[in-house]
Amino acid sequence: MLAPEIDGRVELVDSLRQAGVVASIGHSNATYDEAIESIDRGFSHVTHLFNGMSGFHHREPGIVGAALLRDEPTVELIADGVHVRPEAVRLAYRSTGADRLILITDSMRAKGFGPGTYDLDTGTVSVADGEVRLPDGTLAGSVLRMDRAIDNLVEYTGCSMREAIRMTSENPAKRIDVFDRKGSIRAGKDADLVVLDANRSVVATFCRGAVAYRSDTLNSTFQDWCSVEGNHSNRE
Repeated sequence: MLAPEIDGRVELVDSLRQAGVVASIGHSNATYDEAIESIDRGFSHVTHLFNGMSGFHHREPGIVGAALLRDEPTVELIADGVHVRPEAVRLAYRSTGADRLILITDSMRAKGFGPGTYDLDTGTVSVADGEVRLPDGTLAGSVLRMDRAIDNLVEYTGCSMREAIRMTSENPAKRIDVFDRKGSIRAGKDADLVVLDANRSVVATFCRGAVAYRSDTLNSTFQDWCSVEGNHSNRE
């Protein structure tokens, strides 16, 4: 992740591309023109759209404008309703489509701890109402779970579950060039799987075909299937 306005960015992004590293625009105050120039030079990704970057203005579209207007970069989005309002999530989805959007959580170590104040490596943070903030009120990451992010995305945009899966699994795997073994269910892939129920809550996970987690709410048939010994990584 780089700020395109910093001196030396052109030489660095050239080196990153040669090394096969994804160059991402983020935590930057770059202008629209600087962002466009950077995309032309090889920046192919945008870190958590709207957050930590120059916003959109009708006389200076900023990084947000460049990310939404250009077709090349993939774009991350934190769909927690806090970092990005639901309307802005919908705007990004309509502008980029499901093929360019990548859903992320931006979660930090307080995820799952519940409301309270915690001393972490980055300092003291407070968790309340699904928000993580520093003492001065600044957002400090999130406590968003990916299944809730999917739930929010579907609610905010009206996208299909197939599109939501593409934005959470297929797109990121393609972006970091591991789609040959992750990101979809195919024979011979790694079989890193997540099973959701009708409410889009996680009920089971698999790592390389082995059960990593299963909920007590699973029906008996699936419980029996999960209990079968052996590696399921070659299952279609």
